[in-house]
Amino acid sequence: MSNFEFSLILYLFNCTLLLALIFRSIKKKSPRVFLKFFFLPILLCIPLSLVLQNVLDISDISDRQLIANVIVSLWCFKSFTSYKSLKVTLLEEFLDQVRKSISNKEYFRIVYSVTKLSFFQFLCFSSITCLNYLSGYSALSGLDIFGIAICSLGIAIELWCKKELKLYSNDQLSLIRTGPWSITRHPNLLGIVLFFIGIEILALGAVGSQWSLFGLFLLSYIVVKVLIPSTEKKLTLKYSDYGNYMETVPKLFPLKLK
Repeated sequence: MSNFEFSLILYLFNCTLLLALIFRSIKKKSPRVFLKFFFLPILLCIPLSLVLQNVLDISDISDRQLIANVIVSLWCFKSFTSYKSLKVTLLEEFLDQVRKSISNKEYFRIVYSVTKLSFFQFLCFSSITCLNYLSGYSALSGLDIFGIAICSLGIAIELWCKKELKLYSNDQLSLIRTGPWSITRHPNLLGIVLFFIGIEILALGAVGSQWSLFGLFLLSYIVVKVLIPSTEKKLTLKYSDYGNYMETVPKLFPLKLK
């Protein structure tokens, strides 16, 4: 089985699960199920890829593959109770299109929209697909250790953000400027980006994984060109002092660049 055939099977599986989620949400007349379990297809693609790898005797399971699968699986489980505002921002236009299609009874258009969304989602996680096809030598290299460290840093930043948010859970009117928000305006997104960079570094040890770099570029584009502008637009309207905050704290990476 070629890399393309392997990826196509996983993509079709991912697409089918997303369709099931969206039609379940349509039946419930609420997008909550879809938003909550948006990354469930990625989670379920992991055991399917391992089954395909074993049944078709594609390659042996390597240490980097196991570690990456565990890390991504835990991240997907975490997403069921996290990233609500980010998922709403990311999927706002898609959900509006679905509502219009329902009103006009254009159900094939819904299927088309979901297949396109599934493609982008699958591409963003292409690094784990590469790792589950031909993951390379079993032993961990120095580059693998570096990738795991970057992943761990991203997760640590996200946990730091979650801890800081709890301190402001009863004060929704104040702009958070402490903790990680004193270093970067979007520390939660920084944590996510570092997490995916770490997974991509692990994927570099896999055979024929170069195409997965497109997934990392797509994710970075979504963060910089979609999530950050939309989030800052909302925060500017909500907080009168957000403009001053933007002038003093870097956008994403803790550098002097704004």
